[in-house]
Amino acid sequence: MSNKYLIFDFDGVIGDTWETVILAHIKKGNRSNRQEAIAEMNSYFSKKPHHTKTHSLSETELANEYKWTSEFGSIMHEIGVTLFDDFVKEIELLPTKYKAVVSSGSQNYVSPALAKTNINPTHILAFEDHHSKEEKIQLVAKDWDAELSEIYYFTDTLADIYELRDIISTNRLIGVSWGFCSKEQLLTELAEENILNSPSELAVKLK
Repeated sequence: MSNKYLIFDFDGVIGDTWETVILAHIKKGNRSNRQEAIAEMNSYFSKKPHHTKTHSLSETELANEYKWTSEFGSIMHEIGVTLFDDFVKEIELLPTKYKAVVSSGSQNYVSPALAKTNINPTHILAFEDHHSKEEKIQLVAKDWDAELSEIYYFTDTLADIYELRDIISTNRLIGVSWGFCSKEQLLTELAEENILNSPSELAVKLK
C-alpha cells in the first residue's frame, strides 16, 4: 500500500461542509433560503460541471467564476468548516506518501481546514489553481511520475464522475456514501464495490 497514488475530493469526502455550504449560499445572497440553497447544490453536484477542461465559458464568464468561488470560499471559512474526523484518521494511517487533495472549492477554506490534519498532502489544488479537475489531477500525476491509470480518486458526487471517468479508471473512481450525493445516486454510475459505506472500509479497499 506504500506506493498507492491517492487523490481526494474535499467537500463531502474529507470536509463535512453540507451545512456550511447552505449557510454560505444564503449569506452571499444568491439563494434566499435553505430550500433554494439545497436545490442549487443538488443540481450542481448531480451533473457534469460547467467549468470542465472543455468548458464553453467566455474569458469574462470564467473570470467571474474564479471571483465568485474565492468570495464564496471566504464566507465558508468565516462560517467554519468541520471535517469527517473518522475518515481523516483513516487517511492519516495510510502508509503511502502519495496523497493529494483536488477540489472545486476555494483555497480560502480548503487549505486552512487541511492544515488542522496530519494528512500532509503533497498537493492541495482548489479552484484558484485551475477550474478543471482533469487538469489538476494530470498535474499531480505528472509530479508523482505516475500514470493516470494508477490514480485513485475519492469523490462523493456524480459531477466528479462525469468529469473524470475519461481519465480515471472506473475501478479507481471510489465513491463515499456520506457526502453530497446519496449512495443510491452514486450507484447509477459506480459499482457497489467501488463505494465506501464507512471510513473504516478505506484500508480494506486499497489492499
